[in-house]
Amino acid sequence: MPLYLKRTVPLMGVWKVNESADELLSLLTQTPANFLFPEEIHTESRKTEWLAVRVLLKELLGEETLIAYHASGAPFLPGKDLCISISHTKGYVAVLLLEKPPAGIDIEYRANRILNVRRRFISPEEDSHIDPANEAAHLLIYWCAKEALFKMLGQNEVDFAKHIRVAPFPYNQSGSLTITETRTPQAASCSLSYLVDNDFVLVYASFTLD
Repeated sequence: MPLYLKRTVPLMGVWKVNESADELLSLLTQTPANFLFPEEIHTESRKTEWLAVRVLLKELLGEETLIAYHASGAPFLPGKDLCISISHTKGYVAVLLLEKPPAGIDIEYRANRILNVRRRFISPEEDSHIDPANEAAHLLIYWCAKEALFKMLGQNEVDFAKHIRVAPFPYNQSGSLTITETRTPQAASCSLSYLVDNDFVLVYASFTLD
């Protein structure tokens, strides 16, 4: 079922996947494209996520739209002047649509395991700004922000702790942050919006790269 639907640009939605594959299929036109799952999708949970993305896209655009993929694995909408980014986590999928590329969105289920991998993705300076009263959630915002920017960059060999830097920001349930990359000569930056739900953290591009 849809949890969040933002129908103004950037278009953004989150779907809680509590339906079966058959129930999700019933919300789509019965076309071969909706039945032919990619070869790497075998489990029921991955099938429902795959279908939920397409149902959510239909909710946002008001019509069913084919999702294709570049050789890199990045999704795109053939014949549409919209840039798409997709993310999924335990029981949820998220979609972002922008008129101007690149688009980036990331959703992560809230869990304390993020505490054990913090050194892999944030610098000591960034870590010094983490709110100790909301440690796991604040760290997840950083992680999702860097994942979203990584999708926007479309670059290989990106070191999250070295090449992507989040400017200090106070922890809140929702807000925005500034993020900068040094992986490319452009050293681009952008603004990302974030939302902390009871079950997940969501970060998405509200402005494209400068």
